[in-house]
Amino acid sequence: MRETATRDSWENHPIDTQHRIAIDLHFTEKEYTRIQRGLIPPNMEDKWFIFFEDGWLYLHRSWTGMGIYKAQIIKKAEGYAIEEFWVERNPKLYTCEDDIDLEKFSFLIFRGLLGRGVNNLYFSRNVQSEADTITAWSDFGNLLFTNQGLDQTYYIKSGLLGLAVGDALGVPVEFKSRESISKKPITDMIGYGTHNQPPGTFSDDSSLTFCLAEALAQGYDLIQIGKNFVKWLFEGYWTARGEVFDVGNATRESIYKLKEGVNPEAAGAFKASSNGNGSLMRILPLLFYIFDMHPEERFKLVRQVSSLTHRHIRSVIACSYYVEYAKLLLEGIDKFDAIEVLHDNLPDLYTSLEIEQREVEFFNRLLDGYITGLKEEDIQSTGYVLHTLEASIWCILNTDNYKDAVLKAVNLGDDTDTTGAVTGGLAGLLYGWDTIPESWLRQLARRGDIEDLTEQLAENLM
Repeated sequence: MRETATRDSWENHPIDTQHRIAIDLHFTEKEYTRIQRGLIPPNMEDKWFIFFEDGWLYLHRSWTGMGIYKAQIIKKAEGYAIEEFWVERNPKLYTCEDDIDLEKFSFLIFRGLLGRGVNNLYFSRNVQSEADTITAWSDFGNLLFTNQGLDQTYYIKSGLLGLAVGDALGVPVEFKSRESISKKPITDMIGYGTHNQPPGTFSDDSSLTFCLAEALAQGYDLIQIGKNFVKWLFEGYWTARGEVFDVGNATRESIYKLKEGVNPEAAGAFKASSNGNGSLMRILPLLFYIFDMHPEERFKLVRQVSSLTHRHIRSVIACSYYVEYAKLLLEGIDKFDAIEVLHDNLPDLYTSLEIEQREVEFFNRLLDGYITGLKEEDIQSTGYVLHTLEASIWCILNTDNYKDAVLKAVNLGDDTDTTGAVTGGLAGLLYGWDTIPESWLRQLARRGDIEDLTEQLAENLM
């Protein structure tokens, strides 16, 4: 836990000319505790010094000590709130407009103190901006807070719940064609159907995701990850209701090898014909462990974890693209801009890693940005890893909220649970777990266990 900032932690000068701005920001008890810690910059290049005292939050420029903002945090019936803040208006000291200060003040709190991306700012009556209009603050914020990481707890919970709900939505209609589903589209959480499971039942996609997350909560150990996979297949570990009712051929065969003691990095299928989506569907938790690593190191660990069940380079590239895209979303980069960032960066990365160009070319629709303009008939949703990756990214680009994203994914048909899960993981990161319909969360099997797992993984990564 970082040191708590006090008035004497850094040079500070009071606001000279005060100007009031109304706002409506809300915080949970946990967020309030984090805000109270404030922020002590390691050096003036980190731009801000923030401390909390007697119910007031003070925000100062670290290189001048000048007070720019202050606000009183009020206890409400549920949680805490800031209903107004004061800003410096001496033109010789600080010059800005109210609408910019609204966004900047909010960003300083959410990104600087809470470590949350701009997509999760909670605005109401006094802030009219949509989240996308302030994504420019993301790059600015990374400069402001070079010493600050994202709040892993919130995002791990968003990713894991988002994935599991998307998975559960798809389970009842897995293997049904797009044409068949279009006659009665999925609009809500239902049950039974293909696998005769109650509503809220997740499949192997989520189970193996949770097996990976649990192993990472104890550190990075491929052998332990493999042991968790074995427990899942043979003992029903991390299943929704004690039963393994769905498993891909390549995954099953690889787990048999893991059970026999085969080196985890050599257990996965390696033929081009074995590029199912079995490693893509479970790779998301690794993002949180490798978030701050260099791109080459991230790729190395993605390759190792994919290789437990799928070690052909095409599956590895798919996992790599997914993780890199998810990382950009976590950093607050606009979902369309993130495609451009990957276009600029990933080909060079893959070249430096000496990956065969013909394998990289399979991903041209993603790497060249063509995916953004494709129509539904151009998107396939089979169990082929490239189809699943393209479909999930396409669903994210063509919707603007969690619910619509996962429903679009499931209604594409075929491998509905995995397309729903892979899309759901991204949508959870992008919009936050608290945007998932509550009725869906209530029906989700083992929700409490999933949330406990979130806490375990986040605690290990702090």
